Parts: sequence; C-alpha cells; structure tokens
Amino acid sequence: MYDIDFKKRGEYALHLKKFFLHPKFWEDPAKKLTEPSKWKKVKFTAANRSLIPKEKGIYCFVLQPKKVNFFETKYLFYIGKTNRTLWKRYKEYLNDMEGKGKPRPKIFEMFKQYSPYLHFYYSTIKLSSDVDSCEEKLLNTFVPRVNTDIPEAKISPELKNLYEI
Repeated sequence: MYDIDFKKRGEYALHLKKFFLHPKFWEDPAKKLTEPSKWKKVKFTAANRSLIPKEKGIYCFVLQPKKVNFFETKYLFYIGKTNRTLWKRYKEYLNDMEGKGKPRPKIFEMFKQYSPYLHFYYSTIKLSSDVDSCEEKLLNTFVPRVNTDIPEAKISPELKNLYEI
C-alpha cells in the first residue's frame, strides 16, 4: 500500500538547499582575483584553531561530504573576511556553533546541520583594502547561499533575496 511519511518528508526538506551556479559570473574578468594566492584548509573543529594564523584574511565555509569510494564533492556555503585576525574570527564561529551570544540564523543552521562536514578554507592577505576587495569579488562571483549581504545584489534587483524565491 502506498503511503507518504510526512515527518520524514519534512526532515528531507530541511536539507534541500539552493545554489546559484552561473558560469557567466565565474568567467567575468571584473571579478578576477589578484589576492589571495594560497589557500589552506582545516576541518572546522575547536582542536584546529591552533592552526589558524593571527593575520587578517579571507575565509570560506565549505561542506565536504565523505563518501567512501567516491570522488571529492564540495559545496561552498559561506564567504567571509576579517581585518582583525583569522584566529579571532575562527573562535567567534566556534562560539556561534555552540549557540553562545546571538549567532546569525543562517550561520547557526549551517553549523547545526553540517558541522561534522564543514571545512574552513582561508588565506591571509596583508592589506585591508585587498581583504575587502577579495571578499566582494568572491561574493559577487559565487553568491553563496548562507551569505545575506551580496554587494552586487544591492544594485541588481534580480539577485535580491534569491534564495527566498
């Protein structure tokens, strides 16, 4: 007999995510990066904070499911910057993950649903102006689903609230 388990369906719906995949944005010469040149990756855990440099830079949260005997799969969830230090910013995200303070809803949801699979990619950048420019170019190129402030969306109404459609 055919039946639908609505509880299970609701659970599945919690994990349905939209992604903006637009090759024209990826190939746009105006969005070409001059910084950063080297990215590093750590699994996002409290134990790995000691690996994070005390320098300013750019970072991303990337979901990377593990599936034995399958090729590497990744989903870019969030892009951020810090003109303080990556080390301090990492700690703030650890606090967000634990529900300390008042984490942003989309960030908290990302941690609650996917923390065992999240990786923190980062690159140090010396000049604050380069940090800001790099973040803006990356946000405008990839329009990550967890970011809520996309610079290009301020001038392009077609991008506003894209994930809420």
